[in-house]
Amino acid sequence: MATRTTDRGMAGWLALGLLLDSPASGYDLWRRAERSVAHFWPVTRSALYAELPRLESRGFVSSSAVVQKGLPDKRVYAVTQAGREAFTEWLDGLEISERPRHPQQLQLFFAAHGPVDLAGRLVRDWRARAEQSEAHCLQILTDRGVDPDTDDRPPRDPRLLTALFGLRRARADQAFLDEAEQALGLTPR
Repeated sequence: MATRTTDRGMAGWLALGLLLDSPASGYDLWRRAERSVAHFWPVTRSALYAELPRLESRGFVSSSAVVQKGLPDKRVYAVTQAGREAFTEWLDGLEISERPRHPQQLQLFFAAHGPVDLAGRLVRDWRARAEQSEAHCLQILTDRGVDPDTDDRPPRDPRLLTALFGLRRARADQAFLDEAEQALGLTPR
C-alpha cells in the first residue's frame, strides 16, 4: 500500500532512517544528517529533536539517558524492531505526490518586479549555493574513494548515488547560471 508523504511528514522518517545506522543523540543525529542527506534534504536540528519523542511514543525507537562528565546529560535513541519494520514498510510503499520545488527559480521568475540589480544578486547567491553543494557532494564521494570525473561507472552504494546526483545537479545549476549571467549581461565570475 502506497504511503503519500509531504515535506512535513518526512522528518520522522528521516530520523528513523538515520538511526538505523546506529543509535544517536538528537545532536549526533543532526550532525549525521548534515554530513549525509543535507545536500538533498535539509532538516533543522529542532525538527529532528521534535521527532524523537514522537518516534518513541509510537514504539519505533527506545531511548536511554547517558550521563556525561563535564557536559549535560543526553538521551540516546535506538531503533526498535517495530521501528525497523515500519521504516521498511514506509520505504517500500512511498509514493511521492509532489512536484519538486525550486525556490531559486521562483525568485528569478519574479525578479523583474524588484530592484534592477536583484536578478544579478539572486544568480550570484544561487551560484554560491551550487558551488557549496558541489564541494559537499564531491567530498562525500572522494571520502569513499569515488572520483566522479574519472570513474567509468557510478558507485553501487545508493547513498553514494545520491551524492553523485547532488554533484551532477550542482554542476548543471552552474552551467545554467553561466547562461543566465550571459543573458542578463552580468560580469562572469
